Amino acid sequence: MTGADGELVPRGLPSGHDLVRRGREMAASLSTGWARYCRERGVRSERHYKQACASRDEITYYINLGLKSWPETRAALEEILAACRERDLRVDRVSLTADRRMGLPPDARRDALEETGIMFWTPRDWHGAADDLDVEPILNDHAVGSPASVENACEAIAAGFGYIGNLSQQAYRYPGWSSDADQMIATVIGMGVIAGKKDDGVVLDSYIDDGFCATFHDAATSLAWCMLHRHIADDLVGVAYAPSYGSTFADPMLKQAFGLALDRINTSRVPPSLVHGDTNSLEAWYSLDRNAAIVTSDIYFTIASQLAHPTGAAVHPTPLTEPSRIPTVEDIVQSLEIGREAERRARSTRDLIDWRPVYAMRDQIMAGGERAYHSMLDGLRLLGVDTSDPLALLIATKRLGADEIERAFGAGESDSSYPRGRVPVVPTDTLRRATANRQRVIDALAQLSPLPQVAGLRVVAASGDIHEYGLYVLTGVLQSLGCEVVDLGTSVDAAAIAAAAAETAAHAVALSTYNGMAASLTRDLLAEFGLRGLSTRLYVGGRLTEDLHGAKNVDVTRHVAELGAVPCASVEDMVVDMSRSAAQLRTC
Repeated sequence: MTGADGELVPRGLPSGHDLVRRGREMAASLSTGWARYCRERGVRSERHYKQACASRDEITYYINLGLKSWPETRAALEEILAACRERDLRVDRVSLTADRRMGLPPDARRDALEETGIMFWTPRDWHGAADDLDVEPILNDHAVGSPASVENACEAIAAGFGYIGNLSQQAYRYPGWSSDADQMIATVIGMGVIAGKKDDGVVLDSYIDDGFCATFHDAATSLAWCMLHRHIADDLVGVAYAPSYGSTFADPMLKQAFGLALDRINTSRVPPSLVHGDTNSLEAWYSLDRNAAIVTSDIYFTIASQLAHPTGAAVHPTPLTEPSRIPTVEDIVQSLEIGREAERRARSTRDLIDWRPVYAMRDQIMAGGERAYHSMLDGLRLLGVDTSDPLALLIATKRLGADEIERAFGAGESDSSYPRGRVPVVPTDTLRRATANRQRVIDALAQLSPLPQVAGLRVVAASGDIHEYGLYVLTGVLQSLGCEVVDLGTSVDAAAIAAAAAETAAHAVALSTYNGMAASLTRDLLAEFGLRGLSTRLYVGGRLTEDLHGAKNVDVTRHVAELGAVPCASVEDMVVDMSRSAAQLRTC
């Protein structure tokens, strides 16, 4: 893949090393803030506190939270902290889940489409997140890696954030932003700013499940990707780099083996930000009891691994309601109670776990990761990429994309029967789950009478936000049924989707959305259809929610239908409607 300029690395780019120097110069004029959580514990930075906790067998906890503004988020956090004090629970860190607009330059944010998550509008918001409450804030979304990398890094450092992410989000696209080169230039300067505060304990965070690693089919490729990012961060930029992971890992053995492999490549010994709870195994249609069993198992083994192999990473028990709604205060507190009990049992059963099978899988991932990492570097050099320049590496890999990276540089043996032409060294849970769910949908459709007839229909498929899993299942099912699928990928704005529908004369458009903007995105896309004179049928699936008239997380299924789109509770619903409407679709 190449950019709009037709090149893997555009001509005329500035030197990545010059950009790093520019960032370091900016850092020299910044004062590093000191967050309340660290002040009250007498440590200079969160990095130092994590190191101390790891050395004394202490487990720390973190939660995700991000309402529309800092005052709203602070009020919810106050409730959570009060409940934790009452129940003798622990919460050390909060990942302030940001609206994707935070990744845009400040002057572009108000006009962009609102999504779920927090917005920092003023310096008071930033400083309040670090000073108002006794909990350490993490900026893990839409900071470094985004077009606003520099602004967000400077604000976060001045306020006192210790871990600033998210390098893995170099893969993301942002609404209304078209220049991937400018996005990566900002990223490198932002990394330079953080590098300039390395002695103050400031760390570049990278939650890998948010980027390409969420879509890789081989855990060895995921490790190789982390090794490449470490090369860029440590060797080329000189910034303290900490990859973390967890939400896409369902198999306890794979999850702990991958964590131990990450620790092996952590040559700078920077404590990871966190180990996220498993979210992909939870389902909205499961009972809360079933989800509780999944969460308990996941957090038990994560804590057991941290006790046996301490890294300083905070742990995260996933709220049981995660797949069905934005967790409430009580949902979050409940998850922390599950975590506390799991920790008690993990401490009392340390000798019950034989880690040798985990070490064997770790070594498999390590060996494959080493091969894939060197294959990446060698292959990029052959493509003319200067692998000593951080900007060239970031923009080239962004343009290649996860699919091509794994096809070209993966460690597995060639085998055309696998989706990316290689046998995975250690298959990821993403591959296992997506393959199983895709086959489940295909099998369910095969039981219908009459069978759906959609072969030959041309469908443009896209995700309006960063989530890719549902899109992978959808495109696979449609292709298996004989549809011609134009897959635009994730983070695609309404204008680009409509343009693709017009250019390809699509019979239908399938839109996946998750980030709480289903009605607005549908409205915008249908407006773009109107501008182009399109009557293309629009299917909308995923999490069909949005904040409306002051109410949070409202089901907007009816609103989507009233706008003129077809809301779908499942892929099966979409295929059945396409089949019923096939004759009409072919004439549009």
